[in-house]
Amino acid sequence: MDAPNVELVADRADQVELRLNGRVVASLAESPLELKLPFQQLEYGRHQLTARAERDGLVDLEEIYFWKLPAHRVESIPPGTAWGTTDNHDGTVTFALHAPGKRFVSLTGDFNNWNPYVDMMNYSPDGTWWLTRPISNGTSLYQYVIEGRRFLADPYSRDVEWKDEQGNEGYQPWDAHSVLRVGGPEFAWTATNFTRPPLDQLVIYELHIDDMVPGGGFTGLVSKLDYIKDLGFNAIEPLPWTEFASDHSWGYNPSFHFAPESSYGTPDELKHLIDEAHKRGLAVIMDAVLNHMDRSAPLFQLYGHDYDASPFFRQFSGENWGFPDMDQRSRATKRYMQDVITYWLQEYRLDGIRYDATRFVEWSGYNDWGASWFAFVGHQVDPQSYQIAEHIPFDADFINSTEMDTTWGDYFHWNMRHMIEDARLDRNQLADLMIPSRIGFTSALQRIAYTESHDEERVMNKLQERKYPPAERRRRAELAYAFTLIAPGPAMIYAGQEIGEDTRKRVGSNPIQWKKIGGVFNHENRALQQSAKALTRLRTTHSALRDDWVHIHENTPDNVVVMDRTGNAGSVLLAGNFGRVSQRVTISLPHDGPWRSVLEGRAIHTRGNEGALTLAPGEVAVFAAGE
Repeated sequence: MDAPNVELVADRADQVELRLNGRVVASLAESPLELKLPFQQLEYGRHQLTARAERDGLVDLEEIYFWKLPAHRVESIPPGTAWGTTDNHDGTVTFALHAPGKRFVSLTGDFNNWNPYVDMMNYSPDGTWWLTRPISNGTSLYQYVIEGRRFLADPYSRDVEWKDEQGNEGYQPWDAHSVLRVGGPEFAWTATNFTRPPLDQLVIYELHIDDMVPGGGFTGLVSKLDYIKDLGFNAIEPLPWTEFASDHSWGYNPSFHFAPESSYGTPDELKHLIDEAHKRGLAVIMDAVLNHMDRSAPLFQLYGHDYDASPFFRQFSGENWGFPDMDQRSRATKRYMQDVITYWLQEYRLDGIRYDATRFVEWSGYNDWGASWFAFVGHQVDPQSYQIAEHIPFDADFINSTEMDTTWGDYFHWNMRHMIEDARLDRNQLADLMIPSRIGFTSALQRIAYTESHDEERVMNKLQERKYPPAERRRRAELAYAFTLIAPGPAMIYAGQEIGEDTRKRVGSNPIQWKKIGGVFNHENRALQQSAKALTRLRTTHSALRDDWVHIHENTPDNVVVMDRTGNAGSVLLAGNFGRVSQRVTISLPHDGPWRSVLEGRAIHTRGNEGALTLAPGEVAVFAAGE
């Protein structure tokens, strides 16, 4: 259509006017008004035509919208084509964007001089826009142009350059450009003989990269791996490292699920971190946020708040921290989640994934949709990978009914914290914490014991609030650490817990105060660190701590607990005083020994099959026999 006719008829009007996209294109004192639209001069996309008629100071308006569509082919996408980009290894790359309902989509990048109308994409009846075109070897930047007016990065971006006009880290969606690398060398993995620790020996060091090494990113964290390994840990779990808007984040507002955060470093630098961790025997667990995305994310920007049109998001009025909620039941979302999980486990050789807020994700069936689908996919990709839920409050049926291996033990966390901070022992509750089958789990492996994480105030901070004196604060922090590490099942420590970090929780940068273990006035912190190292190493090496067996001794003084874990040719014995007064304890020993004290300065006096010791308020003592 070269120049379509438009006729405006207004009965008894004194003045008529026609506007195209807000600009007056014709104005007469009377109607009818006829006009040939300059159709060829219009850009592709949606246009607005407004008719205005006026008489005796009264105005009437009427609007219509029309589209100028570019020529594009309707052709089914080749079977098996991945969403995102595929290097065909013949000098071409296939681009694919799933965006059903869009009228046209084009590809723009430095390979076509950023011309949004050169590379119009083909439309597949399944709702996917795709195009195969030549791409030279090297690094290219590109975006998708939605209906001629919205410029977005690829939701499947493997890397993102997100900068504003001043070159600063950006947050506007149109400032994000996808990075495409073609023909470059593959990352050279070197840790080829790494073996993952079994779940019954898994001890995780959770950390926030910017708190651990402020400004150091992936490369800086490599410098801390020897420290973590020396403490005795065998796994690290950084807070989310995926790309987000702007240059600082706590990691839980991802904009891109496939790209590592650029302020932390490049994809190869992240692979180097993982490779170096594996060299040291450290498993690497990814923290994945798959229930929501930031509003600047291209996957959300495709449809915005038009939830009826979006195949990825749903209208949701419940609590989701203000983020758009992903529609987990949608086939498109299930495929997207499958691609995310597959990519990270295979491309980055990760050892497991911890799924954030699975209670909010929801789930159905063994592998229908939601969190149950995540775990199923993870084990399909890598049967030995750790599939970890953060399901709070806990639901044992969720773990028993899906392929999730384990979940954060919030029941352990809160009840143990209350007993330590309130200086009171609830024996029945303690038994629930030490024997998870009492609360519905089939095995202690299904629950991760922890007393600190990024989500709540630190143990030492709460002890300070309660006005405990410094020495007792340290003893109670050791008590929390010891129960976490000696409880059956996997365990987790939050970075800084081993040195008595006491800063208030902050959603954002909150650097660990490493100075706490230096100087003459920090002997309590150094003592805590030494105890933490001894307990962590015990947990990952002693054979008695590799099954569910726990014996909680009876007839102990008020607020004092004694328990032992005996088996596999050894024993570990723990005695802890939750109260505010010193207690003399006589212990029935599971066997003759010899017994060695795991913690410095603790002694047990044995005679026959009995042992005796005195515990100060908040003190814990741990003894081991065998290996």
